[in-house]
Amino acid sequence: MSLKFGIYLVEQRIVSPEQFCGLVKIQQESTRSLASLAIAHNYLTMKQVSRIIDDVEGDDSRFVETALTRGMMERSDAAHLERLKEQSGDSIRSLAVECGLLTERQCEVLFNHFNRYGSRNIRMEKASVATKPTAPERMPAPKAPLKPNVEQPKPAPSPKFRKRPLIKVEEIQH
Repeated sequence: MSLKFGIYLVEQRIVSPEQFCGLVKIQQESTRSLASLAIAHNYLTMKQVSRIIDDVEGDDSRFVETALTRGMMERSDAAHLERLKEQSGDSIRSLAVECGLLTERQCEVLFNHFNRYGSRNIRMEKASVATKPTAPERMPAPKAPLKPNVEQPKPAPSPKFRKRPLIKVEEIQH
């Protein structure tokens, strides 16, 4: 969810892509290792962790796998440890405030807007038809007569992008 909120901030042009990448880098650096989490939550002892680290040579992705194959950890504990690792880093929300990109209030308003509009697949076409009165239909312009035996190119289909309401940062500084 945190990364999706960051992508939402970029889509809304509130943070630049470079700022978002910086936030992700800071988030990754603040994430605790599986070894430290295993010790902190009493899944493994220091001795067990040191043996596993010697075997995996710093490859954090094989840490849990090695602990399972050696019988040092149960599968349910390993799954819980993986969830803890995902939650151990700072959120993009808190990092954006900490780095001075947004105020606490701006972040709160934007996150609420993201939860309401940004996280769902909104069909703006359907919503606009239901809420806006329809304009009177115009008569199409007369077409030029086609030349015989000449194929006319077909118009390219227009892309259908998902549209979201755009919020400006100035609007939320009240």
